[in-house]
Amino acid sequence: MAFLLDYLDWRGDLSFALDPVNEADLYLISKIGCPDLTGLVPADGREVPLKEVVDGYRAQTEKSGAPLGVATSPLVMESFYRLPTVPRFRSLTLSGYWRIDDHENTEQFSALTVRILDGPRCVTFRCTDDTLHAWKENFHMAVMDTVPAQADALRYLLWAMAAYEGSFIVCGHSKGGNLAVYAASLLPQKMQDRIIAVYDFDGPGFQDAFLKQEGYRRILPRLHSIVPENSIVGMLLSTGKEPEVAACDSFGAKAHDGFTWKVLGTGFVRARGLSSSSVLFNRAMDETVAHMSQQEREAFIEDLFDIMTSTGAFTLTDLTEMRLRSALDLVRSLGRDKEVQKFALNMLSNSLTDIRKRR
Repeated sequence: MAFLLDYLDWRGDLSFALDPVNEADLYLISKIGCPDLTGLVPADGREVPLKEVVDGYRAQTEKSGAPLGVATSPLVMESFYRLPTVPRFRSLTLSGYWRIDDHENTEQFSALTVRILDGPRCVTFRCTDDTLHAWKENFHMAVMDTVPAQADALRYLLWAMAAYEGSFIVCGHSKGGNLAVYAASLLPQKMQDRIIAVYDFDGPGFQDAFLKQEGYRRILPRLHSIVPENSIVGMLLSTGKEPEVAACDSFGAKAHDGFTWKVLGTGFVRARGLSSSSVLFNRAMDETVAHMSQQEREAFIEDLFDIMTSTGAFTLTDLTEMRLRSALDLVRSLGRDKEVQKFALNMLSNSLTDIRKRR
């Protein structure tokens, strides 16, 4: 079976004029903004060729390597360096790069606008990076009406649609998918009318009140929500719409990586449905938090991330086996709520298993 990098071999010689942008293209485009492009892509409407940006990033990081951490697929950088060499993507131009990383306010945000020759502009929102405060912000989506990154995303999309004319596609992977849906839903209707589609690749969903908003209901027919058959992240909360399920042989965190989803033709191969492991995780999460009040959910998240940061870790990469073991010991020794303890022990144990598998 083939995957996204194989797709570049198959269809990389076809221009967007001959073969319009599709979901495989959009996943690849959504990953262009994963590296830190500060200083390489202007924050305003000035456009820079993709090749110029990639060459500049390569020169800047030649010695340091600038690793993206364990939260990001290693194939992201392989794709990033390869896209400018492929005729289909060579003409892409980048602009409007915004990046916010605020540990104190539990805020991580990054966005980019990509212009497709003979096609729409794509606004892409970055997925969660390697920092623990960024992952904490993800969990806050389950208990807060709006997290800082969602407010940033709306502000960015309002700016982009005012700065450029024409039609748009809004997309993102993981948290970026949630931000894409959120921002598109809260636009004024005249701006919403310029959006061709919104692509949410395995992003967490929303609380029920958000799904009832008029703006969300208007954008729903143009929403494409795609999750792998072994999804975990995409099972958090709901988008109010049955997702399309991509075939994937990977499990756990690896299944969240779109480079492991099977590809055929212009998109991802569809599976018959979610796997039993994905369904069980969703059920376990629901059972853990369903009976909790808003205050209890907030306390649950604070406790969970207090445990993670008690190891001295700042990023997921920092969570070595030794630090995770110390966190496990801490969870067992503290008289915390049994539900918090059970969930934390399960999550940390799975992380240990993933570390051992990567060796």
